[in-house]
Amino acid sequence: MGLPVSVHYNLVLSNSEIYLGWDKYFNHKEYLPGDSAFSKLSIMVPAFKKGHNVNLCEEKKYFNNNLAKVRIKSEHCIGLLKA
Repeated sequence: MGLPVSVHYNLVLSNSEIYLGWDKYFNHKEYLPGDSAFSKLSIMVPAFKKGHNVNLCEEKKYFNNNLAKVRIKSEHCIGLLKA
């Protein structure tokens, strides 16, 4: 992308071809799973962030857990493609 390593993930994503031309890659019911480092975007579903000295409710923990399972499979797939 030509951006320095120190750039936040959101900036990289918001300048990517996938985000700028999202309609070429996604329909209106498809999204990317993301960790809590990402902000909620039209194509990104991030995990809920735990606040300072605040625990997440059970529903948000359940969501984060299931989102993580999907993300892990995606990360494994990317690892296989890189190999």
